[in-house]
Amino acid sequence: MNGWGGKRPNQTGRPKKPEGQRAQHQIRAYDDEWELIRRFAALVKHVDKSACEEAVRKLEAMQDR
Repeated sequence: MNGWGGKRPNQTGRPKKPEGQRAQHQIRAYDDEWELIRRFAALVKHVDKSACEEAVRKLEAMQDR
C-alpha cells in the first residue's frame, strides 16, 4: 500500500455532541400535514420542548374522551 486515501493521522473528524447523535426517523405525510409537523418539530427543537410535551398530553386527553 502507498498510504493514500482514508483519514490522515492528524485528523480527528467532527466533534460529537455530548448528548449523542439524533436517530433518523421517516414519516409519510401529505403536504399540509408535513407543514404542521415541520412547524411543531421546530418548536420542540428550538423553543420549548416541555411546553410541546404538555400540549401533546392535552391533545391526547381530548382524543381519549
